[in-house]
Amino acid sequence: MAGKGYEKINDVKALLKEYRTVEEIATHIGRGPRTAFRYLEYLRGENCGLRKGKNSLGQTAFKIQVNEQVSFNQESVKQLEKIKKNMTGKSPSDMKNRKLVDKLIAAMQTTNPDEFRPEAITTDKDLIMDYGPWSDNKIQDLYVNKVLDAIHSGVKIRIAYHHGTKKKDDETIEISPVKVVMRMDTVYIIGADDSFAETGILKMYMLENVMNITVTNKLAQSGIFFDEQSYYKYAYGKYIDPKIAPQDISLQIRSSNNDWLKTQFEKSHFNPPAVVRKDKNKNDIVDLKLRITPDFKAWLMGVLPDVKILKPESLKKEMKDLLKKTLSEMDD
Repeated sequence: MAGKGYEKINDVKALLKEYRTVEEIATHIGRGPRTAFRYLEYLRGENCGLRKGKNSLGQTAFKIQVNEQVSFNQESVKQLEKIKKNMTGKSPSDMKNRKLVDKLIAAMQTTNPDEFRPEAITTDKDLIMDYGPWSDNKIQDLYVNKVLDAIHSGVKIRIAYHHGTKKKDDETIEISPVKVVMRMDTVYIIGADDSFAETGILKMYMLENVMNITVTNKLAQSGIFFDEQSYYKYAYGKYIDPKIAPQDISLQIRSSNNDWLKTQFEKSHFNPPAVVRKDKNKNDIVDLKLRITPDFKAWLMGVLPDVKILKPESLKKEMKDLLKKTLSEMDD
């Protein structure tokens, strides 16, 4: 779902802070029970902590188990969080261990030891999840709620940030946080630093590169608007390069045995949406408008046996050259 669809999903999340029946959900969104069930299926797939139970009248109802209600293994989780804070992330082994600790925390934050499913971080409207085409929500991090608290309070945060490159040293940055966004399994803090007043450009900070967050008592810059749909327009993966012009792309899905690929496109979150159509020979054609970035080409390389590039011609030539080079180097 995109655009207004996400607003409706967030609206339903807010409603599900208490047990609600399908009929109550349908009435709230002004649609029928079938649409309400579709929203519930979407939330179930998002792993946001959706629970089925009974309301006070004994009726079947649904509720999102928010993080404030999670009690199981909390002491162990706190200890793991302390261990994680001591991992600076400056070395590959440190980064690997931090991700391992994240997985342990996600597994332990459940109200039922028989249900190893991640609980909802929050039902907050300022937590934007899953704007990548096929991304998955597997993040559990106390830093998320810390940033959200700062957004709600209208104050700045100070982050110790590791750039992940030898070209830039670690630094401490003071920013006005605007949103928290997950894209392709990567969580970003969107914020304005001191240069925003002059440039008007918001910056993205990968949460996994944040070594520490301090909430200050300084007022954040006000009136900053972040439109995530516009920001990620024509984007495929994690990275966005506005200098690359979007192009019209057409792909033919080879043979009827690749229905899985057609289904992926039909359920994808591209912006603008992917269009799946039939040509005059009854072939399945997918039309996209994207910036052709390295991550898109890497994905395309992985499915080339199953798709044929129809346009642009430049992309077809580039992928052919890349395949030839790969094969020649494999023979060396």
